[in-house]
Amino acid sequence: MNRLKQPSTWAGLAAIAQMIGAVFPTYAVALHAVTAAAGAAAVALNETAVPNA
Repeated sequence: MNRLKQPSTWAGLAAIAQMIGAVFPTYAVALHAVTAAAGAAAVALNETAVPNA
């Protein structure tokens, strides 16, 4: 669950939501909201280095 604390995870989710919105325009408005929320999470979180296990 530590992966959810990484901004790159949320940025990836935003990118995927945008791609899905382009393919399914019916859901574009809802997916724009997902993109905005995920983008905001990516900006708010700090990137932390995970030590090699």
